[in-house]
Amino acid sequence: MIKFTNLRTKTLSGVGRAMFLAAALFTAGSVVANPLSESVALAKTVPIADVHMHLVGRSIDFHRAQMDRNNVRWGGGVGPTDKGYPKPADVSKVLGTRYFFTLGQQEFTDVFFTSGARGLVDPNSSAFARMFSVADRMLESREAYGFGELHIDNSKSFSTTQFARKIEFDNPVVQRIYTLADKYQGVIQFHMQGDPANVASLRKKLLEFPNSKTVLSHGLPWSSQPLLRELLEAHPNLYIELSRKGATLNNREAAQAFSKSTGPKENWLKTIEQFPDRFMIGSDTHAPDEERYDAVMQEFREGLLPYLKPETLKNVAYQNAIRVFRLNPDPK
Repeated sequence: MIKFTNLRTKTLSGVGRAMFLAAALFTAGSVVANPLSESVALAKTVPIADVHMHLVGRSIDFHRAQMDRNNVRWGGGVGPTDKGYPKPADVSKVLGTRYFFTLGQQEFTDVFFTSGARGLVDPNSSAFARMFSVADRMLESREAYGFGELHIDNSKSFSTTQFARKIEFDNPVVQRIYTLADKYQGVIQFHMQGDPANVASLRKKLLEFPNSKTVLSHGLPWSSQPLLRELLEAHPNLYIELSRKGATLNNREAAQAFSKSTGPKENWLKTIEQFPDRFMIGSDTHAPDEERYDAVMQEFREGLLPYLKPETLKNVAYQNAIRVFRLNPDPK
């Protein structure tokens, strides 16, 4: 609530008072944070773990070079996109433990385009059957670190309508994925929206499978800060990644958490500092944005990290990802 004191608003016309109050409300909601002097230099050099790095239709050298240019020491957490992407096993041979592979994204895409949304809830769909036949072995051997990115509900948060869908979160496929993730302390990354039905089902799974770790892509689109804080407070196995929350890949100002030009929004900064061990960095530069990786990482380094306390900065940049995905802290 905003208080107005010593203001002679009575002398303004009705329209004038409305304009004055609107301007005041806008200003109050647009408080500009300042970079922290102790964090500015660190933000430029800190290593980054990119937990939303898709393999795209480019060479392994392309992926390695973009990581090296931006001091991204670890990358993965989601599956491949586009056609002609390098095989994850081949990427692992070149990048070693810098790359962390997850199951499920390619399988979700294959099932969706062959059977539609109804196939996404059927564990006997052929692509899912193949995935589940190898999942135990791959999770146990750490060839796979979990599952993701699983598109459960992108009905209002994806750029192309032909890829949009909304399925029930609480379904046999998700149940089996959670059972496996819980068994191996694996990670599941979901692209979903913050409507009440999705959130209620998510809460149920977080409680039912406490050894699993759930990452919500893109800061849980169509949600609110009070909801995020409530979820994070109630569920210690829930995490948020911040791909497409900067202005570089998100042209909807209302949906942005930060930008290179103005820094982080006050409400997002407050939530991140309140839960410094729960947020991570992601890029999500699939087609047509493959060439924008440098700009995305620069925006994190200039538009978010300098505004965080040094320990929070390191947590968000890479330490949370090492802990959540159980990454090699000194990757080879």
